[in-house]
Amino acid sequence: MDAQFPHVFSPFRLAGFDLRNRLVALPAGTSLVERGIPTHGDIEHFERLAAGGVGLIIGGATVVHSTSALRSGKLVEGYLDAVVPAMKEKADVVHRHGARLVGQLVHLGREFIGGESDQPPMAPSPIKTVRDAYPPHELTVREIDAIIEGWRVSTENLVKAGLDGVEIHAAHGYLAAQFLSPLTNQRTDDFGGSFDNRMRFLRLVIEAMRSVTPDGFALGVRLSGEEEIPGGMAIDDCVRVSEALAAAGGVDYLSITHGTRGTYVKDSTGPDAVAVPSASRVRAATGLPTLVGQRIRDVGTAEHVVKAGHADLVGMARALLADPDLPAKSQQGRLDEIRGCIGVNQDCRAFDPHLHCAVNAEVGRGRLPTVGVRVASAKDIYVIGGGPAGLEAARVAAERGHRVTLFEAETSLGGAVRVAAASPHRATLIDVVDYLARETRRLKVDVNLGAPISTDDLAEVRGIADHVVVATGSKLGDLPPAPLARGAVAVDQVLAGAVPDEPGSAVVYDESDGFWSAYSAAEALAGRGWEVTFVTALTALAPRVPAESVGPLLRRLGDAGVALEVAHRVVVPDDPGAPLLLRPLFGRHDRMTEPDLLVWHQPRIGDDVLLRATSADATLTAIGDCVTPRRISHAIAEGYRAGASV
Repeated sequence: MDAQFPHVFSPFRLAGFDLRNRLVALPAGTSLVERGIPTHGDIEHFERLAAGGVGLIIGGATVVHSTSALRSGKLVEGYLDAVVPAMKEKADVVHRHGARLVGQLVHLGREFIGGESDQPPMAPSPIKTVRDAYPPHELTVREIDAIIEGWRVSTENLVKAGLDGVEIHAAHGYLAAQFLSPLTNQRTDDFGGSFDNRMRFLRLVIEAMRSVTPDGFALGVRLSGEEEIPGGMAIDDCVRVSEALAAAGGVDYLSITHGTRGTYVKDSTGPDAVAVPSASRVRAATGLPTLVGQRIRDVGTAEHVVKAGHADLVGMARALLADPDLPAKSQQGRLDEIRGCIGVNQDCRAFDPHLHCAVNAEVGRGRLPTVGVRVASAKDIYVIGGGPAGLEAARVAAERGHRVTLFEAETSLGGAVRVAAASPHRATLIDVVDYLARETRRLKVDVNLGAPISTDDLAEVRGIADHVVVATGSKLGDLPPAPLARGAVAVDQVLAGAVPDEPGSAVVYDESDGFWSAYSAAEALAGRGWEVTFVTALTALAPRVPAESVGPLLRRLGDAGVALEVAHRVVVPDDPGAPLLLRPLFGRHDRMTEPDLLVWHQPRIGDDVLLRATSADATLTAIGDCVTPRRISHAIAEGYRAGASV
């Protein structure tokens, strides 16, 4: 099936080795690391990527010096001699599956991730980032020399481990990028000031690394085409740096991305493939092999990028977490079987305690031994509920060879995810439901829509089925009576479009959730012309929304004119003619407000009627929101385990 994507699935010569195709697994560390050494789980993760058919894997960020260690110690520490055996094992398993492995080396500089480190933040100049509490220590020349030596030692260790190459992380606002940018480099010595001086650190790093690399060993540099911050590096700056690197020699490829820490992992609210125009300019200016990534989610997009000459290689990170078999399935024409990334950044960025994926339960956990293995004796499995938990349980059980019947009370699949997907800019959430629906059809699951199961029905079902999985989801609680012109509605009702066509004024109240739904309701109302005040009793805005999404979300709300009130409660008076009160948590004086509509975010309640009406035993499993309402990732993980264990 290469004819469908002939450019992506053509081989490519990089430095001294061949790649089987143009698809690259971009750096995405697992945090499955102990004291700087990759664990078996980390190695298994990279083996899974290689087995899925990708051409090149760039390993997660590997730090080059002890001054760049995270507090959690969850990045590989390349400068340690002890890292070589584990990295060799990783390279061996990747090669065994026909892929190539390049390591990525980084010093974080002033950017500390995961809390304060025992080390002080360090940077070319003592300019504090808005994300951290303290200004960085300005590196001395001696300290710069030591860090450059760390790059050399780390490269030598990766050579000893049998990797095929190494990439310098000079993007996303980390140390090498801090030297390049006049925004973060205000030195007056040989490492600052002029363009050549700001390039000096990166050039010395390349020279040190090349002093220990054999012929054919690839060396790449990752750059931000746009740093996306006021005064930061822009595409013209990136092209100038790229041209200088190409002229100096020693670099085999350039990897182009966008952003700095906090903005570079683009979520579902923005456009796909944003760095492609930048990569195209760099490739045209330098003639060097060019890799581009950043929210490229499918091989069709990758095919266009390569065919149009925008880049030679196309990188994916989250898309390959969602489905590491994406390359093989695409090449074989099995596009409907690909589990797409929905771009929520909830689990791949949280590292709680390590890498996970909202739609792929195997990431960070490994594949359960029963998954993918046909059972010796098929059973009749009945699943009650067609949300993500029930669908995933049905998929996994059917894939193992069981006869699966699914009942869904509504006339469509998806449960609470379908409501959330109606939120502004969050339509990709429904992709996981669509994927699971396709899989249930392929695996011949008997899906019954508009088929609620009562407590009486459950007794009958339990007499027929060998095992019952209850995944009945959650329901809305009661709304407070509101003495307003248009009363009170739930957040979910707003997202479903159940609000008056004629706009007015509204208060959206989120007492303690801090997640997406109430903010999405405010955005939806503002988009329909309503005058919106958003009120939360929390002391921060959107604390449970993933970090990369908070800034864009609040900017959109601000642009739409939504007023934001933190640390306030909404008090609904008993008097039907009285206004609402906004009561400060830390003050004495209430404020009165008389909106036309109150939008109330009340926690959803697990729909556990069936659980409480029957005695639980080994033939019944409850999963997902009916146990207690949580995120998509919890539903998928519990559905996966249920399907694997029946």
